[in-house]
Amino acid sequence: MKSILKPLLMVAAMAMGMTAAGTLPALALVELNVNKGNVEPLPIAITDFQGGDALGAQISQIVTADLKRSGLFAPIDKSAFIEKITNPDAAPRFDDWKVINAQALVTGSVSKEADGRIRAQYRLWDTFAGQQMAGEQFFANDANQRRVAHIIADAIYERLTGEKGYFDTRVVFIDESGAKNARKKRLAIMDQDGANVR
Repeated sequence: MKSILKPLLMVAAMAMGMTAAGTLPALALVELNVNKGNVEPLPIAITDFQGGDALGAQISQIVTADLKRSGLFAPIDKSAFIEKITNPDAAPRFDDWKVINAQALVTGSVSKEADGRIRAQYRLWDTFAGQQMAGEQFFANDANQRRVAHIIADAIYERLTGEKGYFDTRVVFIDESGAKNARKKRLAIMDQDGANVR
């Protein structure tokens, strides 16, 4: 009886060892990474700002470029817009914006004040909730027109993401010019998008 029990115990031990050995590599291959997520850019419609002729379109273009460059927003091409905004202070036809899947809508206007400053205002709309999310106005001189656009982009970014925007940021760098053997260096500053190098 002793001789039968010993081989049975050895077979059982080997079977358990093989089972354990077979499952360990499978467990070692399981990898779960909870730090990475899949972020889809938010579809956003940004209309040309009314008034100010080319200035309204320029401010709209800067705001659009800033938000697109963040990677968190997917500006919708203006040719897809159904409603043409003529009064940025009036509520838009939300159904027209839902059709093109615009989850947020930016309208605005630009005007020249009597003292020569420009006044730029915007409104941010939640098209699916059918309500205004934010709205502000800013005043600036002609030299700061681009800065106003960056500030508007910052406000929209913060309202939609909950984090401070960075578009009204300056970058300081060393600018080099001249021949290779006689390089001249100077301290320069520019907007975060590469414009306004001084």
